[in-house]
Amino acid sequence: MGATLGQRLRALRKEQGLSQSDLAGDMVSPSYVSLIESGQRSPEREVLQGLARRLGCSASYLESGVAPEEVTEQRLKLQFAEIALANGSTEEAHQQFAALAEVPNPEIRLAAEWGLARAEENLGNLRGAVKRVEGLLGAARSGVPGAPQLWNLLMVRCRMYRDAGDFARSIEVGEQALKELHELGLEGTEEEIKLGSTLVGAYWTRGDLFSAQELAGQVIERAEKLGTATARGSAYWNASVVAASRGQLAVALDLATKTLALLSESSDDRSLARMRTTYAKFLLRCDPPRVDEAEAQLDRAYEVLSEMGLEPSLARCETERARSAMVRGDVAGAVRLAEHAAARCAPTDVADFEHARIVWGLALVLSGQAELGADYVNGAAERLEELESHVEAAQAYRDLAEALLQVGQTDSAIPALRRAADCAGARAVWVRPGMAVTEAVT
Repeated sequence: MGATLGQRLRALRKEQGLSQSDLAGDMVSPSYVSLIESGQRSPEREVLQGLARRLGCSASYLESGVAPEEVTEQRLKLQFAEIALANGSTEEAHQQFAALAEVPNPEIRLAAEWGLARAEENLGNLRGAVKRVEGLLGAARSGVPGAPQLWNLLMVRCRMYRDAGDFARSIEVGEQALKELHELGLEGTEEEIKLGSTLVGAYWTRGDLFSAQELAGQVIERAEKLGTATARGSAYWNASVVAASRGQLAVALDLATKTLALLSESSDDRSLARMRTTYAKFLLRCDPPRVDEAEAQLDRAYEVLSEMGLEPSLARCETERARSAMVRGDVAGAVRLAEHAAARCAPTDVADFEHARIVWGLALVLSGQAELGADYVNGAAERLEELESHVEAAQAYRDLAEALLQVGQTDSAIPALRRAADCAGARAVWVRPGMAVTEAVT
């Protein structure tokens, strides 16, 4: 900062035809002015303000090179970019944030970087978004003006890694973040509850249902003690996802219903739309499927997400709309919707692409293209296994087996059932190839 400040000081002094002695006056010595201009001294605040008055500028201009009226204009542009992002004009917001991220003022620049991270997440560039979040963490920990709140960055980083399919990293940074919040004395706060809920989702996605359920119970207990609607809603939501994975659909639906009721007025539209999409998925898993209710939730979610232009979230919504069409018997519509969902999120969002490909493949099987459909589902499930999302992979294989049975492909269904059992941890270890039963057991 000293060298830059000194260069501006020298340039302004020469522009006005002042010598170092003229500028110093009776405030400091001419040699002190020389040291400032050469970058060997950083003036005290009082001296900086005095020099600025003599040069007819502001102290902030000498420090940053930006006049106060420019800062005001940049802050207004930041507000317009935030409005564009909130209204779904993501590309426009991204352009505005990108321009502001180049300004010298660090406060404006950091705020613009945070805006770029959120815009890129909305556009499906999760790797780019999380890179920007990582870059902001140091400034947030130091309390630099313009940096977002630390806990918010920690929560978003955990979620972004999860959504990008890097489940191991999501859990790693989530556990580190919880530890950091506890060290800051934030245990039992709304911030810790939200972060804990996000980590529950990361455990669930990787298939660690034990850790997910254990942490979900702790988060719910703290949320109910805290008592705020936001805290309770955050805790209930991810607990509902865990319950659904364990086959407890009644519990999952009850918790999800409570979440929507608690957060319907306090949460942003995007979060509610995403919740409605997952809630619809639960409804479609019921026996019998509650299709009408699911489609009502999906229609509400799709309307909001379309207005906001959120590609990854739209892909998830379209995937569930395809599933709903398939349950209704509209196989052609299911194929079309799932294909469109896959196109939305490929190739940036790995997990969402595989989920869309699974529904696409199931619809193809039911439409008479069993071999192609099975290839789609198997490929997607194998990728989920690589990402350590074993519960979702097992469900994909199980659904494939059911679809194959429905079209009379019994022989093809057996390997899918075996792979589903393997993913769920139920491996046949006592049977060996070539073994034969020689005696009847009585």
